[in-house]
Amino acid sequence: MAAEMLGFIVRPLRSVLGVAERDVSAPLEETERDAVDAVKAIEQATDSIEHHVEVIEGLATALGPLTESVERLSVTMSELVALLAPVMAVEREAGKVEHEVGRFEHLIRLRRHEKPDEPEPPTPDS
Repeated sequence: MAAEMLGFIVRPLRSVLGVAERDVSAPLEETERDAVDAVKAIEQATDSIEHHVEVIEGLATALGPLTESVERLSVTMSELVALLAPVMAVEREAGKVEHEVGRFEHLIRLRRHEKPDEPEPPTPDS
């Protein structure tokens, strides 16, 4: 009977303690889930940052050779311009000659039209 009486007192006490335990553990479980989610987010951010660092390192590595290639291209273009300068001068002179020839042809056409018509030779009837 003493056990029953103790059970009568202990059962409600256990029930109260169980509810209290759940009330206390629920926020802790939620906090633990939030902490795990935060850790996962930090891991993803870290992976992303590491990937970006790799890309930047690759770009930095390629920048030197790219700069050298652009410098060589610039030198080559300067040499090409220097080599083509005489050709361009000849083309300019040829254009001037073509223009003068055109003017000359135009003048010849004008003179042909300005020339008075020659009188027709007299016919034996006249």
